[in-house]
Amino acid sequence: MSEISHTKPPDSLRKRSDGGILPLTHRKSIIIFGAVTFLFWVALYLYVPILPVYAQSLGASLSMVGIVIASYAIPQLLLRIPIGVLFDTLNRRKSLIAGGIAITSAGALGLGLAPNPWLLTLARAVTGMGAATWVTFTVYFTGYYHQERTGRAIGIINFVQRFALVIATSCGGAIAEVQGFTHVFFIAALIGIVALLGLLFTSEPAGLQVRTIASTSFMRVAAHPLLLMASFMAILLQFSSFAGIFGFMPVYATGIGASSVELGIITMVALGSSAVASLIAIHIAERYGNTFTIVLGAALIGISTLAVPFIHDVYVLEAVMVAYGLGSGVLGTILMALSIRSVAAQQRATAMGVYQAIYAVGMLLGPLLSGFLGDSLGLASVFYLSASLCLVIAGLAFLPIVPRH
Repeated sequence: MSEISHTKPPDSLRKRSDGGILPLTHRKSIIIFGAVTFLFWVALYLYVPILPVYAQSLGASLSMVGIVIASYAIPQLLLRIPIGVLFDTLNRRKSLIAGGIAITSAGALGLGLAPNPWLLTLARAVTGMGAATWVTFTVYFTGYYHQERTGRAIGIINFVQRFALVIATSCGGAIAEVQGFTHVFFIAALIGIVALLGLLFTSEPAGLQVRTIASTSFMRVAAHPLLLMASFMAILLQFSSFAGIFGFMPVYATGIGASSVELGIITMVALGSSAVASLIAIHIAERYGNTFTIVLGAALIGISTLAVPFIHDVYVLEAVMVAYGLGSGVLGTILMALSIRSVAAQQRATAMGVYQAIYAVGMLLGPLLSGFLGDSLGLASVFYLSASLCLVIAGLAFLPIVPRH
C-alpha cells in the first residue's frame, strides 16, 4: 500500500509575518494548549524530587529505587512508536492527548496509594504510559506553525514543558515538607484532571495532514540516518538525566543534608535554566552550527555531573545544577529538532515517536544500571559514568552525518 493523502490544508492557511502561526482562529487554542501542556507536565513531575526518597521510606534499596525510576521508561519504549504512527493516521488527534492526560492522573493516584515499592513500581509504569503520549503533544503543537518554523515551535513547547517542570519540582518539595509525601501525589492527580478539562477548549491544528502509513514508508522514516543518530545521542542524554537529576541526585543531596524543600530547589534550578536554554538553543545552532551546539550542551552536562561527588554543600550543588540545566536545555532541544529535520511534515509524529521510543532506552537503563552500580561501587560511580557518556555525545557531534548548519 502506498501513502495516500486524505486531507490537505484549507485555502485559508497562509504564512503570517508575525511568526508563522497558522489561522488566527487558532490563537486561543495555542494559548490554551500551552496551558494544558504545562499542567500535564506539572502532574507528571510534581513528585519527582521526592520519589526516590519516598521509595526508600517504603523500604527500597538503591537497586530497588533504580527499578522504580526505570519502570517509568518501559511503557515509553514500547508505546511511543505505535502512538506516533497512530497519530499520523487519525483525523481526530485530540483523543490520544486526552487519554495520555487521564492515564497520568491515574498513575499519580496509584503512587499515593501504593503500600510497598513493588506497587509503587507498577504505578510509576502507569505514569510512563501517560508520558508516552508526549510525542502527540509535540507534533500537535507544531501543527499550528508553518513547516519552516518547526524548530522555533519545538523551542516554545520545550520551554513550556521545562517551565512546568521548574514549577512542579519546586512546589512538590515544599508540599511534601508541609503536608507529607502522599499529598503530593494526590495533588498531581487533581492537576491532571484540570488539564483534561482545559483540552476541551482547544481546536485541532489545521496544519496537520492525515496519511495512511505503509510499512515501507515507516521503515524509510525509522531508518533515516540523522533520526537514528539524534536518537542515539538522546539515549546517552536520557541515561545521564535519569541516573542523575531525576534519579540519584536527590539521594545524594539528602546524604549531604538537603531537606525536602531543598530537593525541590535543586531540581528547580536545573530545570529553570534548562527552560531558558531551550528557548535559545535554536538561535545558537543557527549562528554557530549544530556541532558547536551539541558539544556545548554535552560539555555543560558532563562537567557539572562530574563535579557532583566532590560537592558537600547544598548551596554549591544548587549552583552547579544551573550549568547542568543549561546544557540539558540546549542539547535536548537541538536533538529533538534534528530528529524531524529531514522528515515530511505529515510524518513528523512517526519520526518523533521513533526518536522518543529510542531515547527511552536511556531512561530505562540509566536508573536501572546506576542503581546496581551505586550499590556495588558507591553513589559517586553513578555520576562518573554519566559524565563519561556526555563525552561520547560530544565526539559523535563531529561525525559527517550531523549537519553543520
